[in-house]
Amino acid sequence: MTAGNRPEDRVTGTEGATICARDVVVRYGQITALDHLSLDISPGVVGLLGPNGAGKSTFIKTVLGLVDPQGGSLTVAGLDSRTDTLKVRDIVGYMPEHDCLIDPMSAVEMVAYMGRISGMSKKDAVPRSHEMLDFVGVGEERYRPIGSYSTGMKQRVKLAQAIVHDPAVLFLDEPTNGMDPLGREEMLELIARISASDKTILVSSHILQDVEKVCREAVIVSGGKVVNRGSIEDLMAPAQGRKRLTARGAPENLRAFTDLLCKEHEVVDISEEFGQVRVVLVTSADSRSIFELACRQGVRIRSYQPDKISLEDIYISSVGGVA
Repeated sequence: MTAGNRPEDRVTGTEGATICARDVVVRYGQITALDHLSLDISPGVVGLLGPNGAGKSTFIKTVLGLVDPQGGSLTVAGLDSRTDTLKVRDIVGYMPEHDCLIDPMSAVEMVAYMGRISGMSKKDAVPRSHEMLDFVGVGEERYRPIGSYSTGMKQRVKLAQAIVHDPAVLFLDEPTNGMDPLGREEMLELIARISASDKTILVSSHILQDVEKVCREAVIVSGGKVVNRGSIEDLMAPAQGRKRLTARGAPENLRAFTDLLCKEHEVVDISEEFGQVRVVLVTSADSRSIFELACRQGVRIRSYQPDKISLEDIYISSVGGVA
């Protein structure tokens, strides 16, 4: 990887960054959770990805001042996470993955309570809680105990309490967790609407399709370091010379064809399904030579086109297949 394209080269000097981390080190005993991590995050929706134990939660806790780093520096909107902890928390909203709601309380009571904790007066917190519950789509159910809510409704309430104080920075940890497909789409639409207000939104999710839909950028962390990052568009752009073809033919002909492809080109993946073979390869050859090779082997090519890399492909290659 050339200088200037390495992750550590791309995280420095970002103008207008809200969160700026420089060589942050966090250790738990002999375990290094953040290993000289450097990262700039600007306004917009950014996906924070990585396997379990990669350091995602530790990074969020360090931003909030809940974990004191052993090295490096971290600022949020110019505030030092170590010395300006309370001021940082005033401008940050957090939607945790785990169930953080108080079951006997109603949604109105819960969201207003969180507004009060964030410094709002009771006079302001109650009407603001109604406004946010309207925004996330919680209707008359807001007066019922939270313990009676479905998982999807609880996710909506968690989002409402995270934004009730109008934070500049928003951490969303698995925001669509446990939701049905319709609920997921509605949650992603809410996140997109919130992002229109020029907030900095960090979404941590294992559902990569959700990240593709709502995030402008993805940051992949592994082993406490940034191992890849970039805009979703750039990360998923067709790779240079990478093609995907589908071919049909007799089994022995298909085997001979794929064997020759492997010898003459860089084959990334081969899969067989319903009497046809799908091949992903990297080649500088023109399409004519590929079609002629297929013709000589008695194989019919059904499709041949540039291959668009998925975020899942990028994720797996970045973290080395670690789950």
